[in-house]
Amino acid sequence: MRVVDLFCGCGGLSLGFEKAGFNVVAGFDVWDEAIAVYRKNFKHPVIKQDLSDVESSVKAIHAYHPDMIIGGPPCQDFSSAGKRDEDNGRGDLTLYYATIISIMKPQWFVMENVERILKTNKLVQAKKIYKEAGYGMTQMVLDASLCGVPQKRKRFVLIGKLGEMDDFMLNELTGHLAKKPMTVADYFGDRLGVDYYYRHPRSYARRGIFSINEPSATVRGVNRPMPDGYQLRPNDPVKSKDGIRALTTKERSMIQTFPEAFVFCGNKTNQEQMIGNAVPVNLAKYVGEAINLYISTKNLISAKLSRPMQSELSEWVQLDLFETLEKYPDYIVENPATYVSDGSELQYGAKRPADTRSVLVCLVTDENVDSFLEQKATIYYTGHRFPREIDLEKLCFFVPYIKHKGIRDLYIIRRARVGCRREGQPGEDKSDPRLVFEIEYVNRLFPRYKHCKLNIWNTYNDLTIEELLK
Repeated sequence: MRVVDLFCGCGGLSLGFEKAGFNVVAGFDVWDEAIAVYRKNFKHPVIKQDLSDVESSVKAIHAYHPDMIIGGPPCQDFSSAGKRDEDNGRGDLTLYYATIISIMKPQWFVMENVERILKTNKLVQAKKIYKEAGYGMTQMVLDASLCGVPQKRKRFVLIGKLGEMDDFMLNELTGHLAKKPMTVADYFGDRLGVDYYYRHPRSYARRGIFSINEPSATVRGVNRPMPDGYQLRPNDPVKSKDGIRALTTKERSMIQTFPEAFVFCGNKTNQEQMIGNAVPVNLAKYVGEAINLYISTKNLISAKLSRPMQSELSEWVQLDLFETLEKYPDYIVENPATYVSDGSELQYGAKRPADTRSVLVCLVTDENVDSFLEQKATIYYTGHRFPREIDLEKLCFFVPYIKHKGIRDLYIIRRARVGCRREGQPGEDKSDPRLVFEIEYVNRLFPRYKHCKLNIWNTYNDLTIEELLK
């Protein structure tokens, strides 16, 4: 999908969408210093363009034939750090952005802004423009610390798609949020060399010292050293200023989840400003991955389903395990390899007929039982006894087996990949490779899907539908 980034700044939104797998073909901005940074870090072009000039902007953007337009119109007129005057001039850029999209009519758009935009008339006007252009919209305020960013930063996201109903992507945006905020220590480990750091407060009624064992406060466009006369505040988590320092420009960019290798240039004031203005890279990636998940789900429904037709889905009273398998015989895991093998002689599935689809039934370890009982599991890691060779192209569905409870329910396998034991968790062991299945409970596709109650009390590693029916 071809993506153009408007008001691209130094490139946080562009980089996040690239990391989510999108083809960003151009960025547009008017700030020379940010354009210089963007140009140093991306292979695609960045164009200097006054986006308030809608007519010339549309002509320039049209040359890149975007399927999606993304952007974060400048938010200073809405921000709590600004004057909060939506009619101060820059708030109009939100309307110019909406107007450009209404003329270009890409299949998708994404608009990012501060949470306070929800209280503005400019958002009401912009959404009216989108609606009249034929877009269905999903809006949400996302906490970046739940989206892979070590920062308590709340951002408004509006996603639009031509011809869709409103709120069409709520499940995808909410379904994969982290269970707890990411702290600075979670992200950096001990690389900062400090346990506490100074962040200049907006007023001296607020604290200025923060622990690495909490998410960073919102990264702003101002970064000052700790004044010599700074007096500790009641909420400061230390009793002494000894060893406390402000974060460097590079460290602040990394809290915004820019890679360490990302190149910034220009004077310090401009660098700090563009870092503070940027969309956190991992937040942008989270939004892009949610869109990809939605697209893959829609492709499953519209391309794989022949009967009943999509328009009839709302009439389904219930689905059980076997009905769902019958309706979705051709679902294939994303990017399937024909085999995943360590050289074992076992040939699971090698003699299986070409039109047979498999259900993977595996034992759930005790520490993961609750997530499966609540249908909240999103991942399954294989154990050492998992078949060493398995035909992923025939593997479509996952069913958890829980001791003393039997088979519990049906999940779709979204992706299979190689990972390691306790991946991304304390005690991660990269020397202990495992096959990782990213899974999704089918109720996210079919709200009327009913919980399966099957009287099957055996555990199978690699199971065909025919074997399950027996």
